Amino acid sequence: MYESSFESNKISPDREDAIQNHVMTTTSMHMDCMPMKGMEFESEDFAYIFYNNYARMIGFSIRREYSNICKETGKLTSRKFVCSKEGFRRKDKRDCKTKKSRVETRCGCDACLVIVLDRKNDKYVVTNFVAEHNHLLHLPETVHMMPSQRKVSLAQAVEIDLAEESGMRVKTSLKYMGKRFGGQENLGYIRQDLKNYLRTKRQRDLEFGDAGSLMNYFSQKVKENSWFYYAVQLDIEEQITNIFWANAEMIADYGYFGDAVTFDTTYNTNRDGRPLAIFLGLNHLY
Repeated sequence: MYESSFESNKISPDREDAIQNHVMTTTSMHMDCMPMKGMEFESEDFAYIFYNNYARMIGFSIRREYSNICKETGKLTSRKFVCSKEGFRRKDKRDCKTKKSRVETRCGCDACLVIVLDRKNDKYVVTNFVAEHNHLLHLPETVHMMPSQRKVSLAQAVEIDLAEESGMRVKTSLKYMGKRFGGQENLGYIRQDLKNYLRTKRQRDLEFGDAGSLMNYFSQKVKENSWFYYAVQLDIEEQITNIFWANAEMIADYGYFGDAVTFDTTYNTNRDGRPLAIFLGLNHLY
């Protein structure tokens, strides 16, 4: 019994670095790193890293398309990797409401790599490989901008953390890293990836003591005045993402002078890099 699924699962950074080192050591033994039928891999992750390295050298990005999984054992039995330009974008029913559509990136490219599990030796074997593309390939200086080639490695993460602790801004940190690696094209990530990494790190680093103290403060305020209001928004991992609060005086003022309210988000220089948005209103005295 098998089931097919379309997946976009990612490899954890530490595991990807270990696999990357192993693949680079293995492939450096021979000059021809082009995939071919009959090649064997220890796991699906090894195959992905190998094909992604090949894609980087050629100048294209890859993604996982479909997989077959055995229902009895839960083990992946086959996987298809495709060029990121494979297929065509599906028509969205909301297109009529879209003011500015995203640029079309897919053009029906057939380049792919298919691996199937060999039950005799428990390895994945390449059963199909299509090398031809129907589009122009990326230049070496732009390869680092492609989705599958963008990754913050563990070593880079350590340096990013040190730069942040030193008070360096994202733009300055990216420029510094680029100089260290001989150009931003050698970093393997772009500015948005750096910002995403820092945002995720800050969410995870929100200590229980900080969150707990804040919740205790809010609870105490509610006991003192039942009109005090607060709300906390959590993400799918139950990490705090947004906090809103208003005391009784604020709520009363809004009831009387709520005709004009401004939303100020210029307070964005605190230690945790979290924006503090303030609602400002006008009363009969100001």
